[in-house]
Amino acid sequence: KEIKQLFKTIIYEDKHILVLNKINGLAVQGGSKVKFNIDMALPYLTKGQSSLKLTHRIDKSTSGILLLAKSKEVARDITGLFKKNKISKTYWALTLNSPKQKENTIKVPLSKVLIGGKEIMAADFKSNKIAVTSYQVLEKKNGFTLLEVYPKTGRKHQIRAHLLYIKAPILGDKKYCLN
Repeated sequence: KEIKQLFKTIIYEDKHILVLNKINGLAVQGGSKVKFNIDMALPYLTKGQSSLKLTHRIDKSTSGILLLAKSKEVARDITGLFKKNKISKTYWALTLNSPKQKENTIKVPLSKVLIGGKEIMAADFKSNKIAVTSYQVLEKKNGFTLLEVYPKTGRKHQIRAHLLYIKAPILGDKKYCLN
């Protein structure tokens, strides 16, 4: 059933890549309480013609484009392009509150912390794991703000943690919207 639904998310395919429009709620990789994820379904998506490889991840609660490689070489090349920022990622986020600046770049290191029994990523200025996220305010209305967000690094939950740090958490985010 899940595999059939996953086939419906394919939006592009050629001899090198397969592109999915990942839906909200579908995990890319396994984890606690994850019964089905894209990584475990990869062998079924090409009907045995190739061995798909993940080139990046998207949070379970995020929808968006997921780029899969059909060989180790293509996966290495795409991953390298992501690391060198030759492939840019753009996200839209609806936030509670509005950042103080219309556009800015957040350069705040992140690490895991426990808050209220939940493990989240949070600002940690003792860490050397720098995370960089740029954003631009697109629209403000009724206490909500639509942001265009560009992560420059790929830390776990980076956008969510950075937006919480600037007091503009993502609306509906059960883990990082602490209101």
